[in-house]
Amino acid sequence: MISRFKNNRGFTLVEVSVVVMILTLAFMVFLKALNTGKSVRVNSEIRTIQGSILNDIENQIRSRRFDENTNAPWSNVLGKDIGEISIEQFDDIDDFDDYSITSLTDNPGFGIYVDVFYANPETKFRVSQSIQTNYKNVAVTISHGTLASISDTMIISSGI
Repeated sequence: MISRFKNNRGFTLVEVSVVVMILTLAFMVFLKALNTGKSVRVNSEIRTIQGSILNDIENQIRSRRFDENTNAPWSNVLGKDIGEISIEQFDDIDDFDDYSITSLTDNPGFGIYVDVFYANPETKFRVSQSIQTNYKNVAVTISHGTLASISDTMIISSGI
């Protein structure tokens, strides 16, 4: 009589293959979650830097006088005055008109653009057509190569 012995000590090839496939799928899900977390962190850091740059430039703008003239009528030409080359030389808000930097020294890859124009409260602070009012609309945009730009608009009054 021939007797057959069953070996119950090991795993079959099918069982091992199923375990390997399950572990592979779990590892792939883990790596995907890890990569997503890194992307979210990087984007968050970029947004934080953009916000910090935006806050800094807005504070610099707010620290300047409303206009070259201390009383109305205000300047009819917006932009840098003669002899003003760097931001440190800007003495009033409209000197920032068309101010732009494509790459900041301290934060390469970040850029700034500022647009200044007179605003009219009767038109809900929309653009005035070359009319000097007691309000200036300052639009600041901070750009970055990988994320969308962030923008902010300030309405600054002459205080009159």
